[in-house]
Amino acid sequence: MITQPRVSVIITSYNAGEYLGEAIESVLAQSRPADEIVVIDDGSTDATPDVARRYASRGVRLVQQTNMGAGAARNRGIQETTGELVAFLDGDDLWLPHKLERQLEYLADHPETVMVSCLRWRWDQTTGERHIEYFGVRPGRSLALENVVRNVIGNPSMTLIRRSVFDAVGRFDPTLRWGQDWDLFIRITRYGPVGFVMEPLMIYRWHPGGISHHRGIERLDMFQLIACRGISRVHPVWLRPILLARRLSWDQCDRAAYAAQIGLPGWRRVWHACLGLVLFPFERPVSKTKRLLRSIFGDDRYAHVGGMLRSTLRQPVSNHERLQSP
Repeated sequence: MITQPRVSVIITSYNAGEYLGEAIESVLAQSRPADEIVVIDDGSTDATPDVARRYASRGVRLVQQTNMGAGAARNRGIQETTGELVAFLDGDDLWLPHKLERQLEYLADHPETVMVSCLRWRWDQTTGERHIEYFGVRPGRSLALENVVRNVIGNPSMTLIRRSVFDAVGRFDPTLRWGQDWDLFIRITRYGPVGFVMEPLMIYRWHPGGISHHRGIERLDMFQLIACRGISRVHPVWLRPILLARRLSWDQCDRAAYAAQIGLPGWRRVWHACLGLVLFPFERPVSKTKRLLRSIFGDDRYAHVGGMLRSTLRQPVSNHERLQSP
């Protein structure tokens, strides 16, 4: 008889009481039940602890600590649990019902895999817009190399990780306010194989109160630091300049998008978009060119001109024009 590995679920919440009940319900509704569920309240000042306590009779345990950040909260969850497999869920996100089942099947079929991720739905709580976000890399590309350029794994809510991994590579770096997950994933992809279930298994609920949307410039600076730290450890050494150029290009494109989002002066948008294209024009050239044109002309004029071009291209050709064509 094969013994099934125990799965510990760690739900972290900092002032996510408005969403936490639905997050817990999504774990309790799994087709393959979790063996252990712990909510880490990271010093919330809202109803987070009250919401968590409502589920005590259903096996949900509450652990409270002073506010120390997402990395420290997840580390506390690892410390408080004992399952051979560890899954994380942010208190404002949701799992789809087959999340654990699908990922456990993947690990059973690929025993060499140390972590498995998935795709996700992105749900904008302000507009109601939903779309699927894709992760992973194209066949033939190195996941470890791609992941130092940009986070291609996702966020912790998407993953299922073998506990032994934390003994080998360490835990989340609590000194990082943003990107602790990406920093950990860089270490994990160097350590062992990472797999993906290529279907959306969780819902990322975007809302203005989420910590990942505050102080954007500082956040982008932190991401750049994490990437440069990862690239500095890549071997062979001759790959580092290429990876760094790619990373700088991604960073400048992100800064151009952020500058447009918060209404920074036009020259800032153009400068970042231009650098994004020039630093590494071989990757996503069409997307980068569009970003530059949007930065130069502004979203409204760009959309207007683009609409006119699409309309012109759709115009039917008259018989006379056909006859005059060479």
